[in-house]
Amino acid sequence: MLELWAEPIQEDIWHLDRPKAVAAIEKGHDIALLRQFLENNDDLPLPELVESFLLRCARDGQALKTGASAVLIESRDCETADSVATHKETSSLCLRAGPKTLVVRNEHVGKFRERVHVLGLGLVS
Repeated sequence: MLELWAEPIQEDIWHLDRPKAVAAIEKGHDIALLRQFLENNDDLPLPELVESFLLRCARDGQALKTGASAVLIESRDCETADSVATHKETSSLCLRAGPKTLVVRNEHVGKFRERVHVLGLGLVS
């Protein structure tokens, strides 16, 4: 149990490790089980530092989430990227990701291609 959340220091002595804890949470392990384990193995309340560690890891272990897949589209120049990103036909289908780069969700690529054709532009793979 402890090996998911902490590093062994000596026999029966462990150091809670934030990167390990965050990695465990990313893999679907519940930090509440660590809390329960720690509380069940000591008669004293958890120290404030441990409480803080548990709360911070519970919050930060799920700080980011993988979203939908997307395609990066490189424009020939900044002006083209500006034109596509701000045009009423295409602005709702893409986001700027850099001076010449647009991001289009995979499920919108077909519609995006149709709309850039309206602008007189082609999209090559």
